[in-house]
Amino acid sequence: MNPETIGLVESDIVECVKCYIQDKRNRVNGKFRLVSYQVQRLCEEPVGYLGDHYLLDVNLREKMVHYTPEEEEKYAEEEYISFFVKVIPEHVPKLADYIKEMGCFRKEILLYKHVIPRLQDVMIGTRPFVPTAYFTKGERMIVFENLKSEGYSIVENTKNLLDFDHLKVALQAIAKLHASSLILEERSKTPIPKLFAGYLNENAYVDDDDHVRKINLENAIQVLCEMIKKIDKYARSDKLDEILEKVPAVVRKIYDFAKPSAVFRNVLNHGDLWCNNVMFRYEMIPTSVDGGINEEGHPAEGRKATSDREDQQEAEKNATADTANSSSQLMMANTSSMKLTPVEAKLVDFQLARYAPPVLDVWTLIMLCSSRDFRRQHLQTLLNIYYQTLGDLLESGCNGMRVEMIIPRAEYDAACEHFALAGLIESLLFGHITLLPKQAAKKMLNSSENFDSFLRDSGKQRICLGAFEEAATYRSRMSEMLTELVDKFIH
Repeated sequence: MNPETIGLVESDIVECVKCYIQDKRNRVNGKFRLVSYQVQRLCEEPVGYLGDHYLLDVNLREKMVHYTPEEEEKYAEEEYISFFVKVIPEHVPKLADYIKEMGCFRKEILLYKHVIPRLQDVMIGTRPFVPTAYFTKGERMIVFENLKSEGYSIVENTKNLLDFDHLKVALQAIAKLHASSLILEERSKTPIPKLFAGYLNENAYVDDDDHVRKINLENAIQVLCEMIKKIDKYARSDKLDEILEKVPAVVRKIYDFAKPSAVFRNVLNHGDLWCNNVMFRYEMIPTSVDGGINEEGHPAEGRKATSDREDQQEAEKNATADTANSSSQLMMANTSSMKLTPVEAKLVDFQLARYAPPVLDVWTLIMLCSSRDFRRQHLQTLLNIYYQTLGDLLESGCNGMRVEMIIPRAEYDAACEHFALAGLIESLLFGHITLLPKQAAKKMLNSSENFDSFLRDSGKQRICLGAFEEAATYRSRMSEMLTELVDKFIH
């Protein structure tokens, strides 16, 4: 596909490549000649709901001094670079209008231009916790490094659930984001919203009757109530009417949860932590020494704790071998002695970022990406892992700062208790969309009429309740979350 189809012209592509060369090779004035370029859709099914996603594939040759283009073609090696492109879906005007009204692209572009570089600067010595953005165009397009080319991938075919190893690594990445926010504030003696005024205005939960997000939330509440009516436990209950009467007020508490807290310490929150917004890198780990993290949140016996810098040196040493032997490693993953294990994660998609207590992010990820039975067994361990990682990062990144001085353990535990409901509400508001079968999600996004109906009218009930009736996984996940909401916070 011609890149101009999505609004990329050749000069834009040249700028992307220049920034890539400067970033990856530390060369400010790298000379090159574009050989060819094209864009292609990332995939036919939706991988996100607030943008269209493409790959930009570029072939180039380095310019050779005193060589003609013909000689360069003969002697210079051709190089391939892949970029990830996110664009406002102009072909679905109602969806594009929705994204623009929310200010999703504007927020993410501002963060990548001004906020994230500052956060990365205070975390020198650790690996980046986000992809690099190389180019933006207006408030409609962002071009990133293609993390897949760097060995990262999203987790697929797991019903949007993450196992313990994936959640551990994801929480460590979230802790990096939060630690960088805290360190920047401590060094500058200024809260993030004052450093970057207007950048983190709430755009997901806007309590304004005319705002598209409030219309969307009220529509979602109706759908959740209809689902509760279809759960046998409540359908036969003489308290059904009482439950349905209380649900809206409980869900609307998310408006207060999403605000900066006057009680707990706030940080830059990601704000949109569902399964597809965390990408993982894997390594083959001997199962005999991959003890991971023990119940107290410390490295288990048999595996020493290492810094990001030490991990990076080891990764660089093994990079060539890892690439060359990737296929054989996958084969070895089935052996008893080795295991393909997530070792690092990066967070993508900052369109809904906000300033709020860190546990809001923690709870959203855990609640949306795990089952109730899993949480009964592993929740406290995961909460410990996050807090321990946050403490380690603060100590190494801010002159021995102790986490107890910034977020005392008692305050963290109190915040975890307070925001448990927030995580559950977010999991329902995200999940009734992100858990939809792919064909249902695709139908919702394929035309302005379908999307507008889903947003404002009967379309959401038709699609979501249809999936609830017909898709066992969707029904099971939504029923479990709704049951937890009713039993713990309503009934």
